[in-house]
Amino acid sequence: MSTNALDHKTASIFSVDTKYIGVLDGVRALGVLCVLWFHFWQQTWLMPTYATPFLSWAGVSRINPDILRRVGYLCVDLMLLLSAFVLYLPYARRTFCGTPVDSVKVFFKKRFARIVPSYLFAVIVMYAVAMAQGAYKGKAVFALKDLLTHLTFTQMLFNDTYLFTGITAVMWTVCIEVALYLVFPLLARAFGRRPLLTYGVMVLFGIWFTIGVSPALGEPRIMVNRFLTFLPVFANGMMAAHLYVWYAERVRHKAIPSILGTIAAAAALYLILRLFRFCAASGDASHQQVWQMQNRMFLSLAFTVFLLGALISMKPVRKILDNRVLSAIAAVSYNLYLWHQWLIVKLCSALGAKSGQDIANGGVSMQWTVTITGLVIAFAVAAFITYGIEKPISRLILNTGRES
Repeated sequence: MSTNALDHKTASIFSVDTKYIGVLDGVRALGVLCVLWFHFWQQTWLMPTYATPFLSWAGVSRINPDILRRVGYLCVDLMLLLSAFVLYLPYARRTFCGTPVDSVKVFFKKRFARIVPSYLFAVIVMYAVAMAQGAYKGKAVFALKDLLTHLTFTQMLFNDTYLFTGITAVMWTVCIEVALYLVFPLLARAFGRRPLLTYGVMVLFGIWFTIGVSPALGEPRIMVNRFLTFLPVFANGMMAAHLYVWYAERVRHKAIPSILGTIAAAAALYLILRLFRFCAASGDASHQQVWQMQNRMFLSLAFTVFLLGALISMKPVRKILDNRVLSAIAAVSYNLYLWHQWLIVKLCSALGAKSGQDIANGGVSMQWTVTITGLVIAFAVAAFITYGIEKPISRLILNTGRES
């Protein structure tokens, strides 16, 4: 999930920091915030609208971001696409720039150091709290199964540990990430040799499984987040990295491409919002999941165009995504993602609320108080774990047996 460095030549073309692609941090931060907003809305039912008198000339007197609250979870696909992009970026640079890539051993070591410490800490703490609060009372076998499957990243293989876990529902995303890591060296090798063929196979196989196979294997809420349904998303992320480095190595006069990139990003953002509305209008949660499965390829293509357009857009546009605030959020985004839903649920439970209706009954001031308090707690916990636990342990892992 970390942003990979670009060489000086590539960085100079895009006028970005030579150590990272700042736009990626901005996109990642916004993606996480959309998911957070959705989960917070589920617990508080806070639905503010914003008066925009400064846009009255365009006939827009009020902005209602209701669509992001209702289907903000779709941005999980964006974050998984970003993971594939970042993972494949070094391999794309090897293809076009001749730069070396990590050995498979080092690749897995870095992935382990990045993902596992925070994940295990979250699983252990959340499981201990669930046990203390009696969440597994009378279900000793399930309690053991829930813990073991989460510790081995296999909870997605069982419907009960996926749907009814006593830990937190968002952990399924880490399972998808780990599955991607396990096969990524093979995918990267095939993609480097035959990018179009590998891309086509990944997309077609993913669509075939999603539309042709998954309906016979289980209901949408069970199948929507299976690894194979995300193959087109990963394929688009890898192809985006491939095209980005190809562009960086060949284009020298960037004025026109940057204008076109800005237009493409704006058009893609409009399309993404339209797709979000189609999903929200498709019906209840089960119908939305069916829509998500059937349109995952189209949505990830829109995300891909937005990402590539933003990366090569005009500098003022890139600065909207490449700034200190979004960079700071991106730095703690992994732990923010792991903890935000669990924390807001526990906060509402501590207030005696059993549903969003209970918080809404307290009035708008109550909704805002719970939301802001939840945000403060979530960011504080994410920052503490990131800098107090994750990074020190990750450095220790990476420094152990370092290759010369």
